[in-house]
Amino acid sequence: MIMYCLILLSTLVWLSRGHSSNPIVTTPSGAVKGSIMTSAQEKTIFAFRGIRYAEPPIGEWRFKPPRPVIPWNLTYDATKDGYACPQPSSWPTYEDCLFLNVYTTKLPRHGRNPKRPVLVYFHAGGFYSVDGTSKFAGPEYLLDQELVLVTLNYRLASLGFLSTGDSLAPGNNGLKDQVAAMRWIQVNIESFGGDPNSVTISGYSAGGMSVTLHMVSPMSKGLFHKAIAMSGSALAQWAIPDHQFHLAQRQARLVGCPDDTSLKIINCLKTKTAKELGDSLPGFSEYRSDPIIKWKPVIEKDFGQERFLVEDP
Repeated sequence: MIMYCLILLSTLVWLSRGHSSNPIVTTPSGAVKGSIMTSAQEKTIFAFRGIRYAEPPIGEWRFKPPRPVIPWNLTYDATKDGYACPQPSSWPTYEDCLFLNVYTTKLPRHGRNPKRPVLVYFHAGGFYSVDGTSKFAGPEYLLDQELVLVTLNYRLASLGFLSTGDSLAPGNNGLKDQVAAMRWIQVNIESFGGDPNSVTISGYSAGGMSVTLHMVSPMSKGLFHKAIAMSGSALAQWAIPDHQFHLAQRQARLVGCPDDTSLKIINCLKTKTAKELGDSLPGFSEYRSDPIIKWKPVIEKDFGQERFLVEDP
């Protein structure tokens, strides 16, 4: 009986120290409950998926920059991926999509923090498709290394990159979402065993272009320390415009909105569902899926807003 009690007690202590199937981490934003995954080499991964890093960009906040997430009081359920941002797809998408995933193999314990280097990954997809969920950006191979991995969603296509060249829609909201995620990381990543002073941003294709733009953006200054850009660059062959009003007009026409002024376009597009906007993507192609890059980052004119890109890189 005594031996049984000792075994039970040791088991309860082991569970209370965060080794259960649902580890709980306390962050400045609030408590977060995660789950367990396994790496390619059978290491235990503490996975926290679907963490909100910004307030929902819905309703009146459509086509506007992200707002910092409001801290929560209850334990946040981060045991599954958040929704992908709207795009033509066979899986569920939703406009309330600003979520990130954190993966680590070592959490702070007994007052000791491993402070491992942090790798942030921006997904590919031409700024109009794909997402940062575990389906496309899983941790199984990277987490065999001693690091903390963060992947994220950011707004895509018209919802993330519509730019009318005026104060109604200066542009670059998808990239500003990435900045919001990096700001969240600076505040919260230490709670997951990460080092906010050793953050490497990385990305592939459109994600690689994002990385090189963060290298010159005043909004990204101080939020990362190293960069890895793969198969994408801000110096690629396409020019970076100061607006994409023609795409805003096309988006308006595709969903039955007037297209003659920015005000009419924005006001009407706000009445359409995110699914309508996402499903209209094929209408932007001239031939099959070409042009591949439809929405581009823009050089923002100064309307008093926080500008992501102030000059051509």
